[in-house]
Amino acid sequence: MKNKFQIPLIICLSGLLQACAPSSYMVKEPVPSKISYTNQSTNEANLTFVDKRHKDSKVFSHGVLKADLILNGSPINPISFLETETAKELNARGVKANILEAGDIKIDVNKFEMRNHRTNAYTPFISFTMLSADVSANGKKERITAYIKRGKVPVWSFDEIIQPTLNEPLDLLVKEFSAKLNRSIEGKKISDDEVKSLVEKINKNLNDGATYMDVYQLGFGNNDTAIPFLVDYTKSESEYIRLAAISSLGILKAQSEMPLLKEIYSTADNWSDKAMALKAIGDIGTPDALNFLVKTEAKLAEAKEKEQLWTKEIIGLYL
Repeated sequence: MKNKFQIPLIICLSGLLQACAPSSYMVKEPVPSKISYTNQSTNEANLTFVDKRHKDSKVFSHGVLKADLILNGSPINPISFLETETAKELNARGVKANILEAGDIKIDVNKFEMRNHRTNAYTPFISFTMLSADVSANGKKERITAYIKRGKVPVWSFDEIIQPTLNEPLDLLVKEFSAKLNRSIEGKKISDDEVKSLVEKINKNLNDGATYMDVYQLGFGNNDTAIPFLVDYTKSESEYIRLAAISSLGILKAQSEMPLLKEIYSTADNWSDKAMALKAIGDIGTPDALNFLVKTEAKLAEAKEKEQLWTKEIIGLYL
């Protein structure tokens, strides 16, 4: 016999769950990485962020459900957030970063948003957090992107989705963007010993739900000695370890693994693996890699299915 407390919950979960979702969520600031780069210098990275987002794309958090994000008591300002948290992450790594109105490193933010999706009350709340920016420094321009997909089925409360689908993607995006920015302007990296320590930690805790965050750190560390280990982790039975490994091969621009990434895109059983392989190919960014994206986009010209549209969204970050 159901009591008076169970009945409203069952009604909510059986079809009215969207109405039970709050309109805003309190999110947290990312926690800076604790592993510093080894090749320290006295150079300062003077960063200037410029909001180049299209006027119709300036709502940061949007999608199937209303999901305004509140940070430190105020609605999140995406550009200010990216500026502040990127500087904190770089400084934590040992890259002296300043935010200036007219720095020598210009970052044009073309796209920065968090889109959510949900099919019905029994499926995950999914967030897609993405960034596309053009970095101009030392006489060259480079496209730097980030794309993180996360999902969680709320069982008792929508509070359950905050950490995995809101906080964690924001944290990972800042770390990925900062790692790629460092690789572009400074080229600093973690030590071989730090790579070894991370691998040992990962291998001892492969059944730990949080292990994939250490796999990401192999990519963020900018040390190519991590590549063979990441290749092994692309075969993991854990989805998030696989995704972290595939993504990290792109972050490290592992050109040697292009055949593997193309194979994953062509043969993987699930869309998430395919998506991360395509993202990694875009990150490698060679003429061959970009040509692969162009050909893939052409095949999706008449796309109507949601996963095909999501794939085109990833390609759009690079082209």
